[in-house]
Amino acid sequence: MSDPITSQLARRFVAILLGALSIVDQGAKAEDFAIPLDLPQLNFIGLGVGAYPDYFGSSNDKAGATPIGRLSLGGSRFVRLMANEIRVNLLDSSNWQLGSAALWRFGRKDVENSVVNKVHEIDDAVSLGLFGGYVWRDPQEIRRLAGVGTWALGDVTDTYNGWTAGLNGYVMQPVAKMVTLAAGGAFTYGSDNYMHEYFGVTPADSLASGLPVYVPGSGLRDVRGWATAALSLSPQWHIVAGVMYSRLVGDAADSPLVSQEGSKNQWIYGAGALYAW
Repeated sequence: MSDPITSQLARRFVAILLGALSIVDQGAKAEDFAIPLDLPQLNFIGLGVGAYPDYFGSSNDKAGATPIGRLSLGGSRFVRLMANEIRVNLLDSSNWQLGSAALWRFGRKDVENSVVNKVHEIDDAVSLGLFGGYVWRDPQEIRRLAGVGTWALGDVTDTYNGWTAGLNGYVMQPVAKMVTLAAGGAFTYGSDNYMHEYFGVTPADSLASGLPVYVPGSGLRDVRGWATAALSLSPQWHIVAGVMYSRLVGDAADSPLVSQEGSKNQWIYGAGALYAW
């Protein structure tokens, strides 16, 4: 069995690992990139900074910062803020999670690419939906765990009138008393309307930008993997670094916004600090 101090530190490791790449939510603008890590019952606040694509499919990067936080609602229930996403777990279960999710989906305006900047602008949107998942924990070591999850989000602001859904999986493994590594993968599926808005080129867009008209269909949008490493400075303070790689596929990858003016390969880098109690 883990000693009490190690178990306490382990819980905080899990918290900061979740926060490490929360900048992804803000970073790859307009996309749903929540990192699928589980949290023990903790309250925490933190700040993440990092580099991310100018728009999803862009070859230009920007830097930014984002807040993160979590508040226990008793038992295994919680409300969690990760950049532009809020999740509320309604199940009081040590393994299962189920609840509501809200995502502020950032628009596409004033991007660095002068050609893409002539394509139709996309307003910010609010997407609401559900998430669920299952987490296995090693009873002998709280930092050793694995999980799977799913989510679905739909536009409620009449911006793109579509939806996205996805699956993810991850593992976490301690490599030293004060160090924990984690890694995972996920994919996202987009509806017709979603793909049209974010990856399509209308006739008006073509006239303005010179790009060919492009009408994508529904389908798999991207597959991605990520890894993080966390270090505890004290029982309360923690730092972490992480990286995510996303590969656009299908109609999203074939969009002229990506194939001609951007990149199928999307990288997100981040580091963060967190205070837990």
